[in-house]
Amino acid sequence: MLRRSGQRPTRALIFRCVAVCPAGERATITVEEETGKIDLNTASPAALTRFFTALTGDQSRGTRIAAHVIEFRNPKAQATPATKPAEARFTTVMQLDQIDGMSPRLFRTALRHVTVRSGRPEPDMDAASPATLRLLNVQPKQTPGKRGLPGGGSITIRADISAADGTRFIREALVSLEGGNGRPFVIREWRRGDIDPSSARQEHPQGTARACLRVRDAAAS
Repeated sequence: MLRRSGQRPTRALIFRCVAVCPAGERATITVEEETGKIDLNTASPAALTRFFTALTGDQSRGTRIAAHVIEFRNPKAQATPATKPAEARFTTVMQLDQIDGMSPRLFRTALRHVTVRSGRPEPDMDAASPATLRLLNVQPKQTPGKRGLPGGGSITIRADISAADGTRFIREALVSLEGGNGRPFVIREWRRGDIDPSSARQEHPQGTARACLRVRDAAAS
């Protein structure tokens, strides 16, 4: 049986569908836009500092980590007159674990809020997930009308499967829409997902739910 949360989503939520199997397994599928995340390559120093300060709860530590991120993506030039320096940039969010001061726990917590594919100096708060908005202390907007999949850009599809015995399996796919060469999309990356305690209530809200057997109906919610 497929069910959709009866709670009205914010604009950021493109798609959420919950499947409950006869044996009690529960699958929650969500789709989020990358433009609502902190871009490790293009985020402004202020945005990075605000983000890592919110994650760590420590202004000094957040500022240091933000500076290390900027140093990683813009290394000092070591070029000769005949050559240009190779620019070291983030090609995947998994490289975040190479940053000084990034503990394993902080790394896992940050992953759901960062991207390398938005190209924005600041995240689009209208496209940010409820968990990201809460982290940045931004009140979500309730926009009227329906919202479907964007015509371009990149999205993350997250499948969160939990069994009756407590076993949990999470996978994420980073997908670029309009893949080129006649392809409607390209899967850029597969990742193991991690449990985000701060968004557990948002992902599994209580209350009435109704069927969403067709992706078209759920995507337009």
